[in-house]
Amino acid sequence: MIEVIRNPEWKSIAAKALALQLLLSLFMFFFISSQVGSINQTIVDQNAALIGYILKKEPQVENEIIHYITQGAEESEIIEGKRILAQYGYKEDMSVEDQPALSGIALPMNMAALVLLFVIPFMLLLLWEYRKLFDKIRTVAFAAEQVVERQFDKPLPENDEGDFGLLGRSFNAMAGRLNNSLEQLKQEKTFLHNLLSDISHQLKTPLASLIVFNENLLNDPKMKEEMKVTFLERSRQQLERMEWLIVSLLKLARVEAGAILFHNEVIRLRELIENALQSLRLLSEQKMQKIYIRGGDEILVQADEEWLTEAFINLIKNALEHTPKEGEIHIVLEENTLFNTMIIRDHGEGISPEDLPHIFKRFYRGRSTAKPQSIGIGLSLTKLIIEGQGGIITVASKPGEGSEFRISFLKDSR
Repeated sequence: MIEVIRNPEWKSIAAKALALQLLLSLFMFFFISSQVGSINQTIVDQNAALIGYILKKEPQVENEIIHYITQGAEESEIIEGKRILAQYGYKEDMSVEDQPALSGIALPMNMAALVLLFVIPFMLLLLWEYRKLFDKIRTVAFAAEQVVERQFDKPLPENDEGDFGLLGRSFNAMAGRLNNSLEQLKQEKTFLHNLLSDISHQLKTPLASLIVFNENLLNDPKMKEEMKVTFLERSRQQLERMEWLIVSLLKLARVEAGAILFHNEVIRLRELIENALQSLRLLSEQKMQKIYIRGGDEILVQADEEWLTEAFINLIKNALEHTPKEGEIHIVLEENTLFNTMIIRDHGEGISPEDLPHIFKRFYRGRSTAKPQSIGIGLSLTKLIIEGQGGIITVASKPGEGSEFRISFLKDSR
């Protein structure tokens, strides 16, 4: 009930209906007062005529009968009078038209006509108020049609009071979610198209090389054994490259499309990094590089161990590949009141200012000469994995001075 009363439509109708009712009551008061005054005048005239006639004939009975008019009569006298009048057809059940005091007034008919007269403005009031109500309903219907036509630029008013304001807010929220869903579907469609295009583009080169190697082996039966081995070795390399490319692209696609459900658990950050280094030991030993880890013995993070290891392997591998032989990589683990942070710092050729804003983009290849065969997947995948688990990754670099990648995870506030 309270919710209904709060609606402005109800307030408007109630206020105007109350004003109309007050006006009707005031008019009825004056009308009935006028009718009662007219009846009173008729009764006074009738009594005056009766007393005048009697006293004109019998003036000596003035003191005996005058109190019947001014003070009223006793019950026995009223009964006797009714008996006598009944002999002349003057009874209680006679019609109003036969009553001299009421014959010219027609009070019941006048009252019915008056009430009917006031029903008309009341109906006009309801028509006016409901017209505004139906206008709002038509506005909602039009907005719904616009949403069906994928037009989301005409929201309903949200600042109105009452149920229509609540409806407007709910409708706009629904339209916003629907618009976001459509935009997401559009982005997913674009993403799928771009992914297929990227896969096709990236596989062209190794496939072309494999075709050439295969044709050479088929068309030259007298090819020396050493050359055959060379072609087969190159074919194996291209196949491995294609396998790595497909696996990496599938990982990137799954993470980017939100198809991965990260299973977060409490992980010791230093142990995870040490495990990631095991798979990179051969690469660091080949280049005689040193990796130093400092701090973080007790740092814990909430993350998916498998995917976070994948991200750290990509970052550390990137640092190893861009660091010269016998170089050093420093990994620093630190914490403050808000974040647990991992810093990977190398001393390679660094990243140019032109490349720095783009290094996390998919398939972006910078001007670096350290990895001429790079296709730009690793850092893009790493960023998606870290941000997908609530982390933040940033990079700072100067050409000739190396690069520093910083990964931060917000501490659990519980």
